[in-house]
Order: sequence, then structure tokens, then C-alpha cells
Amino acid sequence: MAILNYNGVAMKTITKEELMEVLENLPEGARIVFTSDYGDYHHTDQALPLKGDVEEREIVKSAYSHSGFALLDVDQDEEDEDEMSRQDDESADEFAKRMDAMAEEKKDRTYFVIS
Repeated sequence: MAILNYNGVAMKTITKEELMEVLENLPEGARIVFTSDYGDYHHTDQALPLKGDVEEREIVKSAYSHSGFALLDVDQDEEDEDEMSRQDDESADEFAKRMDAMAEEKKDRTYFVIS
């Protein structure tokens, strides 16, 4: 199940294989940048450099983002882990089911971020 933003729109992106196909067609030594709408009146496209760092991050809906999506704050992720470890009055089976559901939901929101 794809994550939806506040407008009910799913995250649209390409897969690793699709990116590799695009990159294979570029000339040798081609330089790559990421673009982002600056958010000004003219919607200026910013050219942002890529450092080549890759990390796995969770995407969440955000009312503060033009796309409706943002990267989960690391502090928020730690709070979620605390919630996942809380058992309270649940039976072991209920707890295991809840953990499985949370892990499956998180998997659908996890993307690889290149910066």
C-alpha cells in the first residue's frame, strides 16, 4: 500500500532499475543534479548538487512540503521505535501482530534517499 499525502495522492517515483536505465543513456562523465521548486512566485527550479550519499529513510505525509511528502525526522523515528517496543496489556500474539503490521506499514514508506 503506497503512502498518500494530505490530498490523497500517492508518492510517485522511479525504481532503481528505471534510474539505472536513464543513467546508462547519459554521456560518459555526465554530471547529475537534483532539482526542486524554490517556492517563489515564478517557481524557480533550484539545481541542488548530489554528494553521492545514500541512506534508507522513511517518507511521511507533510502539509509543509510542496509535494505533500517529507523525510521522517530521526527523533520521530526513535519515538516510533519506543511505541513498537511497548507491550502494556497486550497478549504476546496481539503484540506480535501489531509489530508485524507496523513493520509492513513502515516498509511501504521506506525509500532510498540520495543526497
